[in-house]
Amino acid sequence: MSLATTGVLALYAAFISAELTMRHYSKNSSIVGIASVASYILIFIHTIRNTQQYEMNYYNATWFIVGIVVGYFVGWIFAKLGHNIPEVKDRDLVKTIIINIKPLLIVLAGALIIHLGFATYRQYQMDRIIAQSVSTVANQHSSYGLSILISLITTFTMWLGYAGTLNFSSNIFGNESIANLSYALSHKTPWNIPYPYTLQALFNGFGGIGGVGATLALVIALILFSNKRQKREIAVTSAAPVFFNVNLALVVGIPTILNPIYVIPFVLSPIVNMLLGSVAILLKMFPPLVYPVPDGIPGILGPLMGTGGNIVVLIYTIFILIVDVMIYIPFVKLDNKVAKKYEESLK
Repeated sequence: MSLATTGVLALYAAFISAELTMRHYSKNSSIVGIASVASYILIFIHTIRNTQQYEMNYYNATWFIVGIVVGYFVGWIFAKLGHNIPEVKDRDLVKTIIINIKPLLIVLAGALIIHLGFATYRQYQMDRIIAQSVSTVANQHSSYGLSILISLITTFTMWLGYAGTLNFSSNIFGNESIANLSYALSHKTPWNIPYPYTLQALFNGFGGIGGVGATLALVIALILFSNKRQKREIAVTSAAPVFFNVNLALVVGIPTILNPIYVIPFVLSPIVNMLLGSVAILLKMFPPLVYPVPDGIPGILGPLMGTGGNIVVLIYTIFILIVDVMIYIPFVKLDNKVAKKYEESLK
């Protein structure tokens, strides 16, 4: 089920992106979507190392933004070099291919060249070299500024539609988290751990209430202040999974991905949350988050479990959620104004 839906989302993005690009240039071609999908597959048809199985990770939701980019360039090439065929006359597929053979060969040749370059990149294991370099940095002691920077990169790339950075930020500086947990277990207290401001604790505990972008606050702001019935329904429908930090339906359905209206609160809210959490830990309002939190725990309860059941941190997390809602409210109202102007322009 996953493979047949979100597992091929990048291909769907490539198809729709190419079609919409052609429509933007007021042209039509029944093969541009197929050409875009074929180009994407040609670029990323690679096998898993030392096996005969094809690598399917290049087609899932993580590579959604890549599919959009590929579709745009394919649609642009067809719009500039292809022949426009009115939809009512576009019945003969073979004739359509022959008429648009020039852009078709160009996009497939370009895809083949990119495929060979990417294959060479994989052949010499450049991805593993880069990963090892990152791991070298990750295994060193972190800095607070670096943690904030990684959080910004994570949320911004998620807004772009690329979720690959999430795994990076959830595992980085693991040595410090292990040292903190060892200290807490041996001393039977989370106070006075050696690294109280780890990225894993701050980002996963305070920065991701409702998933990346602190989107539980967006759900609340939409339900209370959105003028669009459809968006309120999406917010209500996705409220339960967002409460458990699963926000893909929300960020795609509203959407927040690639939506310039929501880029500021989506990126800013997790950073504000981390700063507020750090200040509270500095003032010793509650102990640092040290204990591991299982996946699927509601985001608002994460800090509670991370501190071993401190009630003060639960109250403070609710306060942080209220702050996030206040951050999102002006942008929800801006979304209302933009939607209203768009509807008026169609009349």
